Amino acid sequence: MCAIAAIDNGTRSGFLTFVTFLMLAKGLPEGWALQAIPALLMIGGMVGKLACGDLEERLGVIRTVIVTEVATAGGILLILVLPNIAAFAVLPLLGIALNGTSSVLYGTVGDLVERDRQSRAFGLFYTVGTVSSIAAPLAYGMLGDWIGIETTVAIAAGLVLLTLPFTLASRPAVSWRATAT
Repeated sequence: MCAIAAIDNGTRSGFLTFVTFLMLAKGLPEGWALQAIPALLMIGGMVGKLACGDLEERLGVIRTVIVTEVATAGGILLILVLPNIAAFAVLPLLGIALNGTSSVLYGTVGDLVERDRQSRAFGLFYTVGTVSSIAAPLAYGMLGDWIGIETTVAIAAGLVLLTLPFTLASRPAVSWRATAT
């Protein structure tokens, strides 16, 4: 779960750091580009927290994480290839997936760890996620200076798919825990 959270949080913070610059590079007017984060991604993110919680109840943890991470990668790639206004319109949908995964992961940590170890488990989980959220924008920024913002954002979309093997590897623990309760 920590590996999934590190990649997911790093992707989110990296993308949020550069989405305005990406929109400006696409030729979107500055006022619109500045609204990319607060008006679109954050609204989509609030909806994502609720929607992904509901999705998790219907599909389970593993399927929900897979769906949201694939949607995140696909949404980021869509934003790269679509023209400026269409890319801007996709941002709220991307915000749902980009921000929704973390809610599912946070809820799952408590399910996977015995009650007397939950404080340490959540401490580790949040620390790994926070460090990733801090380090990713710096790493993506350096990469962006070297190879360009569009290529860096495409790499971020690809990296989020690295969560899939970790998600599948966690299936036995999640399944075992679900049957044990």
